[in-house]
Amino acid sequence: MGKKRFVATSAQEGTDTTEQTGPVGGLRKHTLVTGVGMGAGALLCFVLSTGFSSGQSAVSYIAAPEVSSLQEQIRTVEARTAVLPKADDAERGLTAALTAAGQVAKLQNDYRFLTPGVAAADGKLDTATFQSTLHNLIPYFAPSVPQAELKPWYLLASDKAVPTGVGIPMSFHSGFEWVAQVPYLVNDDSTITVTWLALGTRAGASEKPATLAWARADYDLVREVFVRIQTGTTATGEALKQEVKGP
Repeated sequence: MGKKRFVATSAQEGTDTTEQTGPVGGLRKHTLVTGVGMGAGALLCFVLSTGFSSGQSAVSYIAAPEVSSLQEQIRTVEARTAVLPKADDAERGLTAALTAAGQVAKLQNDYRFLTPGVAAADGKLDTATFQSTLHNLIPYFAPSVPQAELKPWYLLASDKAVPTGVGIPMSFHSGFEWVAQVPYLVNDDSTITVTWLALGTRAGASEKPATLAWARADYDLVREVFVRIQTGTTATGEALKQEVKGP
């Protein structure tokens, strides 16, 4: 499994989480790896030049281990660069991952309307009430992802005051919203890590929205589905969440 790089390394409260919907950034990882290779190559040339100074015809025994180490670094960088997708392919992959992440966020936001019914049922989540949304979420995830991971990632307790059933008003304004964060990096295993944040929507004009919960999943560029999902809540979100006992 390749080393992962996350867009949002933590879901700290008060994090600036303004949703970004503009074009996806360039392939920074490819640029970084190329830069490392050039840097290692330049350093190798420097070591070699010092070894051949003063008329020496061979690398000194002091410089030889350094040269060997640098040559190994260059070979490693070249090997990693060779398997990276081309810039255009990476751009398309990043865009596809963000598009899929946006749809997942929309579907998770649909679950918010379940909160009044869950509260009225003493925290029990009725299977029939979320099957439609679950059915629409499944195609975005690999079969290896348990369906239990696709149930509501977070429900806010304060939303339980909304009238249940068909009485839910069109003006219903939940106290939070799932927002997909823009990914920028392609992992070594040809996946793209996407992060979703559940952001509070009732902050004051001068306040940053609180982060209540988070989710992360790797988007497989080959299969075009999400894999290896993780979810969690922040301390603030834990104190404010609606208890769900499960079906």
